[in-house]
Amino acid sequence: MVKLVFCLTRLPHLSREEFQRYWRERHGPLVRESAKALGIRQKLVSYTTQMGASSSNRIHNVHLMADFIDGTVIAPGHVFSFNDVVGERTAERGFLEGQEIIGSLVLPSIGGGVCQTATTLFNDVFELGLPILQRTNHNLYLSHYPIGRDATVSWGGPDFRFRNDMKHGLLIKSSYTDSTLTFTFYGLSEHRRVVAQTGPQTNWTGPSMNYAVDPNAPRGSVKVVSGTGERGFDVTVDRTVYDARGKVLRRDVFRSHYIPDSPTTVYGPGERPPGPYIVLPKTV
Repeated sequence: MVKLVFCLTRLPHLSREEFQRYWRERHGPLVRESAKALGIRQKLVSYTTQMGASSSNRIHNVHLMADFIDGTVIAPGHVFSFNDVVGERTAERGFLEGQEIIGSLVLPSIGGGVCQTATTLFNDVFELGLPILQRTNHNLYLSHYPIGRDATVSWGGPDFRFRNDMKHGLLIKSSYTDSTLTFTFYGLSEHRRVVAQTGPQTNWTGPSMNYAVDPNAPRGSVKVVSGTGERGFDVTVDRTVYDARGKVLRRDVFRSHYIPDSPTTVYGPGERPPGPYIVLPKTV
């Protein structure tokens, strides 16, 4: 199945099967020759991340998101949006409960695993030298990703977006196992060269008490959720992209700010924290 980003509309309510049927029925005649017409001829870049210690639900979600992205074609000059292509992560669309990071808390969430998918895609785009329009790092540093080269997304929040500034179209293909996720980009090589440098970790900060209000907790309740105690820090990754003649196409600086993995005092309704606090999502 091929999905054209330049004619893609947001269809967050469709399941994987409904989405595939929609594209076959509405765009089948158009997309069958799109890859050839857009000059997609060869493999350009491939990037793999490891699942690490993952629940079966998380693995399922990663596979599902990879299926939504698989076969996407991005025409020259057009923008890829992770949230537009993958759509809303809901139980109705086949997503299962995993985990998400809110503040320094790791909480149950439908669609957990989305950040691995976005991080893998980000590193493909980084290595290909495409302009990255929107990328946000995780709150907490996750050591199984390259330092300063992770990406987090959420529905209604941060997105991952990039533009195809090449002269020909790009095709994204997905592959996965229960332990790895891979995205491979195909197109026509412009012989770009990418030089990256990761800076030192700076502005180290130690853990301190955080506060949160949980609307789902019993009224008047108070509990402390411990963190790992890992310190936070800042890091920058510089990227220079050269064309085939050695001319600089762009210089980018990707800045990441990771917070300490601190303990959090969580208050139920009716209690007021003694300092700044976050409000956790209501689940009922």
